[in-house]
Amino acid sequence: MTKLLQFTGFKLCWFGLILIPNLAIWPALLYLLCSLWQLGAKARLAVVGISIAGISMDTLLLKNAVFSFVDTGYLSPWFTLCLPLWLLLLWGCFALVLVQVLAGWLRHWWLAALVGAVTGPLAYWGGAALGGQLVFADTTTFLLTLAPCWALLLALAVYCRFLWSDDDASKTLSVH
Repeated sequence: MTKLLQFTGFKLCWFGLILIPNLAIWPALLYLLCSLWQLGAKARLAVVGISIAGISMDTLLLKNAVFSFVDTGYLSPWFTLCLPLWLLLLWGCFALVLVQVLAGWLRHWWLAALVGAVTGPLAYWGGAALGGQLVFADTTTFLLTLAPCWALLLALAVYCRFLWSDDDASKTLSVH
């Protein structure tokens, strides 16, 4: 798949999982599994590692009441203790697009941190506005809490990209 198709696939999964999570779970899962099948072993491992890191970050944020989810009634009280299935799947799709597309563009850890600090919180805020499932008390506190989390997550993911990349240029990441 070309990078444009891979990025488009991610955006379709993102919008689907945000707007119609119950209907989009199966198509997004199929997209994720088909895309993973096409990756090499190191890249697959990177997708799993980034997914676990992101899910862990969101779980900590949920446990510390930075955000919560609207109770849909069918999973209470378990729903308030764990991330919803659509968000777990969204982390897999994001990790996939990070490995396939974004890591090639973000070769500097500081640029990845800057992009993460801005786009990560905005994605949550936009998703909350569109889907209405994510709830947070104060927008400013929410965004200021997410910014350093996303900066660190994206910087570490891109800095460690040499672990999964076969590209020789990725092994000489610039630290300035």
